Amino acid sequence: MSAAILRCLGRRAINKPSPQSRTFSSSIQTQQDTANEPPITKQQRQTKNNSPLLTTNNELTAIVDSFPTTSGGRLNYAFGYGSGVLQQQSSSAGMVDIILAVDDPYSWHKENLVSQSHHYSGFARVGGARFVHWMQNFGARLYFHPFVDVDINVMNDVHGIDTATNHHTTSTIQREIKYGIVSTDDLIEDLTCWKYLYLAGRMHKPTVEIDLSTTPSSESDIQEQVVVNRRDEIAEAQQQNLLAAVSASILLHGGGRENEDMTLPIIQLYNTIAGISYAGDIRMQTGAEDPNKVKKLVETPGMKDLWDNMYSSILSDMQSSGILTKDELKLELDFNDIAMRKQLIQNLPNILQLNEIVGDATSKDSILRGSELLRTELANIVAPAAKSQSIKGFFSAGVLKSFKYAMAKFAKGRLKK
Repeated sequence: MSAAILRCLGRRAINKPSPQSRTFSSSIQTQQDTANEPPITKQQRQTKNNSPLLTTNNELTAIVDSFPTTSGGRLNYAFGYGSGVLQQQSSSAGMVDIILAVDDPYSWHKENLVSQSHHYSGFARVGGARFVHWMQNFGARLYFHPFVDVDINVMNDVHGIDTATNHHTTSTIQREIKYGIVSTDDLIEDLTCWKYLYLAGRMHKPTVEIDLSTTPSSESDIQEQVVVNRRDEIAEAQQQNLLAAVSASILLHGGGRENEDMTLPIIQLYNTIAGISYAGDIRMQTGAEDPNKVKKLVETPGMKDLWDNMYSSILSDMQSSGILTKDELKLELDFNDIAMRKQLIQNLPNILQLNEIVGDATSKDSILRGSELLRTELANIVAPAAKSQSIKGFFSAGVLKSFKYAMAKFAKGRLKK
């Protein structure tokens, strides 16, 4: 990790992930044994209740295969998220959201501008890679392309086997996607430092890791090992991110009242974690986001199992260290225990390690004030990044696409009120 990232970790221990943890606990993995899944039909998407997955692993990998994956802008990590990938309500899959973490965004955009210039706004096509790179570094250091139609080749099901060759046939389908580009270094910094709480907040919630092992590659063994090492760095940073999310959420529940019920339903903990990245978000304040979004992210059928997979090991570690006890439905802990609060705050990025958040053992009210201070500090991180990303969209996506995207968000938010 860079010196800057190490500084932002403050007093936190840096734990190397074990070989078993190198796959991301925050995501559904696109493993080889599921890579040849057939595409899900529209009817299947609307009736499939045993899993929240709306876009198959095969489709996600095929989408990523259509982008530059090597050369100077080498792709290190990719994941899918949002209501087009994981079901958050009863409707069918919509736009597929994807994040691509690359070594060098400038080189990546330079190559992508040649092969897929129609994905870029008029501003970007005129300004070229230098303009795009400048825009990339504005706001939360992400560059999004919404409303992009991609044609992908996917395997047919068993009925599509060619009897002459005994191989699966393929079909070409079109999916509408929104994809964002981020520097791998910037992703790691947000996960560990909560500099923007943009992708860090997104990765507090379940995502679908995209298998990159089948992407076209002309890389040497040394270069491929670099990608593996970068993925390990992201995995390590993500574990810090999840630990901080649990710790912050417990601290947000405060305490300060005598004879208070010292239990916290796990589903409530997950709702608090899901809401961290929306604290101070202008989209929530203006109705440009579904007000029930947090609840849907957690309580849609099938989603809680994904949350449990993400956080069960962290909660078990906290139980082993004596911070809390837990069962399948709830946590038990003393919200007024100053020693416990001091221990939890050491799990937060350095910027949030404030003694005022811990509170004072002699004043129950100070614990409540500490929880409110943490809520304010989180909003102060989220608000500027969310606002700047919204403004940036008019230049990166173009006025028409940005207006279409904003209207779709407003419509979704207003209809759910």
